Amino acid sequence: MLINKSIKIMIILIIILIAVVSYLFLNPASHQVVLNDEGFRPQKLTVKVGEDVVFKTNNDSEFWPASNVHPVHTIYPEFDPKRPIPPDESWTFVFDSPGVYRYHDHLRPQYKGEIEVISQSGEMIKTDCSNEKTIACWEELMLEILKKDGIAAAFNKMTNLIETEPNFSSDCHGYSHLIGEEAFYLFEKNENFQLTPATTLCGYGFYHGFMETLLQTTGDAELARSFCEYADEQLAGQASAAATACYHGTGHGAIDGSDPSAWGDIEAMMEPGFALCDLIVSNEFQDYLCATGVYNAIEILARDQKYGLRELLDDPFAICANQPIKYREACYSNMTPAVLIKYNNNIVDAANYINQNMVDKEYPAIDGYTVNEMVTLGIFFEYIRMNIETNENYMADGIKLCRQQPPDDRLACIDGLSGGHMKYGKPGVEYIKNIEACSHKDLYADERDSCYSYFLPRLGNNYNQASVKEICLLVPEEYASKYCRY
Repeated sequence: MLINKSIKIMIILIIILIAVVSYLFLNPASHQVVLNDEGFRPQKLTVKVGEDVVFKTNNDSEFWPASNVHPVHTIYPEFDPKRPIPPDESWTFVFDSPGVYRYHDHLRPQYKGEIEVISQSGEMIKTDCSNEKTIACWEELMLEILKKDGIAAAFNKMTNLIETEPNFSSDCHGYSHLIGEEAFYLFEKNENFQLTPATTLCGYGFYHGFMETLLQTTGDAELARSFCEYADEQLAGQASAAATACYHGTGHGAIDGSDPSAWGDIEAMMEPGFALCDLIVSNEFQDYLCATGVYNAIEILARDQKYGLRELLDDPFAICANQPIKYREACYSNMTPAVLIKYNNNIVDAANYINQNMVDKEYPAIDGYTVNEMVTLGIFFEYIRMNIETNENYMADGIKLCRQQPPDDRLACIDGLSGGHMKYGKPGVEYIKNIEACSHKDLYADERDSCYSYFLPRLGNNYNQASVKEICLLVPEEYASKYCRY
């Protein structure tokens, strides 16, 4: 009887042992990363393929661990909970692809970490980035060059990749944003910090990333203001758009979606941006530039359904009618991408919406334009973005579209075709296609004059004085003598 009891106990123990072994086999070891006031701990972690990592926080606020590049998480898009994690909850992710993955807290991107995923046998599998053309490799390359050789070298490499790698170009803004994030820490330490005119490339991503990191890390409005002044001084005579980009970047950087309690309320999400603008600007133009960043940021966030801003995509101009009149043009102009999304990039339908849904159309804006003219100009900037690389007849088609606009908007439309080249052309050689556009055989005399009058005075935004002089030698003397500035 005693023997039978012992056998039963042994059988039970064997069953328990088998169950434990099976559990461990089917459920690989869990690792834990905790976010506290100093960041993710451990900041670097090595796991095996198939193992999971539990992310928790000791702070009292929500957190959101996600793959780089901020804010789009494109390097490892599955590594993203797609929502904030409440402080009393955790989030678990199983890493099933070998490699080295950098990540951040989407709500406070100054908190960063790194996960290295190795094989089950413990072998480190590192991608050979000398041959691979992947987002992760390009991120590593940008960071390596930035750390070793500084901002100018990183942008030189980025410009080269834009020209040679179409897949890189599609996320040009993201890489520029990444350089801006890391450049802030160089700026703090005064290491390898030499600005270059190329910092204005790719939709001012550098200044978005720099200012977002500055504001998240320090909250110091005076430091933001002094950096903009520094950028303007350092790039004087090289790229006059630097300060423009900096104030715009400040407004943009303040609207990062990091306060979930404001989600779904457009005005509440924009309020911190306008409050910061009030602290750093010293004149009306700087105020306008800062406001453009606020509206630009909220339009981008609206495309992500988690922020609850669907109303903006349904009727993009609805919020603009309620803005202070001094900001309305900035609002309308920065909502034009949302208008194009609404109408599936149909320029005619988008233009009809614009003409039917603006208030104070004739109110004076900047550079002598009316609000209506500025928004028309902006929509045809986007026409260039959508067509410059895909439609060999884009300029002829664009001219026809401009002549279909209300008569008072025709020349503003032509200016949009002109300016779109400098905004969306290949960095460093934008002027080549811009000259071709202004020389197009289909342009009327007043349209050709308007094209050059928009293009030539703004060359200094992208090029130094010596380059401006060389470019001006390539255009007809009658326009160079009237519009070139150097």
